[in-house]
Amino acid sequence: MKKLIYFDNAATSNFKPKCVIKSFINSIKKSANPGRSGHKLSIKNAYEIWNTRELISKHFGCIEPENVIFTKNCTEALNIVILGTLKIGGNIIASCFEHNSVLRPLTELAKKEKITLTIIYPNNNNYITDTDVEKAINKNTYLVCVNSVSNVTGNKNEIEKIGLLCKQHNLLFLVDNAQGSGHIKINMNKSNINYLTFAGHKGFLSPQGIGGLCINSNKIPLPILYGGTGTESNNLYQPINLPERLESGTLASQNIISLKSGVKYVEKNFVKNKVKVEKLTKYLYENLKTIEKVCFYCKPNFESGIISFNIKNCDSIEIANYLDEKYNIAVRGGLHCAPLTHKFLNTTNIGLIRISLNFKNTKKEINILIKALKEYKKTD
Repeated sequence: MKKLIYFDNAATSNFKPKCVIKSFINSIKKSANPGRSGHKLSIKNAYEIWNTRELISKHFGCIEPENVIFTKNCTEALNIVILGTLKIGGNIIASCFEHNSVLRPLTELAKKEKITLTIIYPNNNNYITDTDVEKAINKNTYLVCVNSVSNVTGNKNEIEKIGLLCKQHNLLFLVDNAQGSGHIKINMNKSNINYLTFAGHKGFLSPQGIGGLCINSNKIPLPILYGGTGTESNNLYQPINLPERLESGTLASQNIISLKSGVKYVEKNFVKNKVKVEKLTKYLYENLKTIEKVCFYCKPNFESGIISFNIKNCDSIEIANYLDEKYNIAVRGGLHCAPLTHKFLNTTNIGLIRISLNFKNTKKEINILIKALKEYKKTD
C-alpha cells in the first residue's frame, strides 16, 4: 500500500509531537486520581493539571487558571455555556458558520420556545463582521455565538470587533475556537471574549478526549452535569467555586497532561509552523486552480491550512473515496457538521472536498494530490 498522505487535520491532527506521546505514556504509567486522595501520586497529578490550567490561561488571556474548565471535548464545553447561561425568553445570535455543536443545542432551545434564535449571514461571502452582528441585535439579545475560524471554509471571523460590539451592548460573547487553536493567536481579555472553547486534538496536537472552556465573565454557567468533585464531599450540593463547579467526575489526567506538552510545543514553534502552513496552503490553492472544473466558494484564508472546493458535477464523497482507495490520501468529503454553512454556499447536495494541512505536510504530497485529482474520472 502507498504511504498515507494525511490531509484531514481539521478533523484531528495526525501528527503528535514526541513530547506529547512521552507525556501521555508517562502519565499512564503513573496513574492516580487527582484531587481524590492525599497520597503523593494523587497530589502530583493534581499539580500537573493545575500547571496545565495556568498554561492555557496565559495562552488565551483568561483571567484566572481556575477559570479554565476541562471537558471531554469542545462540544461539551459549548453546551456548558449555551445551556448553563440560558435566559428564558431571551434571544441568541449565532452565525451560519457555526458547527452543529453550537447549532443543535440552540435549535433544541428554540424548538422548546425557551429562546428565540437569530442566524446571521455574511454580507461579503467570506466571514462574519461586527456590522452583521449589530444588525441582528434586539432588546432580548443576551448571547452572541461566532466561531473564530470556520471548519468548512477556514475563514476567520472579525472576533475582536465583534467582542468590542458585545461589550458596548452588554452582551455575552461565546467563541468556538476549535479550528483556531494552534493556528491563530487570541487574547480573551483584549478581544472582550466571555467564553472561549477549544479542542486538544486539532491544532494543539494532543489526544482525542480533551477539550476545554475558558471563562472571562462574572456570569458563570450553571452546571449541566452534577457529581463528585473531590471537594466539599460532605455537601449534597454542587460546589459554587471554579473549576469544581463545572468539572464533575474523574478528569482525563493523561489527556490533560499531554495537552500541556502540545500547547508548549505549539507556542515554541508557532511562527515557524505558521509560516510553513501558509506557504503550503497557498501552494495548494494555486495548483488547484490549474485543474479544470475545480470550483471554489470563497476566498481562502491561508492561515488555517483549510481549502474547500468541488469538482463540477461530481459528488465530494465519491472523490474523497477515490483518493483514499487509489492513492491512500485522506481528505474530508461530504457535509462537515455545519449544515447552515453548506446551505449558504449551496453545497448541501454534493458537499465539499476539504483539504486541511499540517506543517508536517509537504509540497511533494500536494503534487501527488493534484496529479490524482487531474486523473479523476467521474463514474456513472
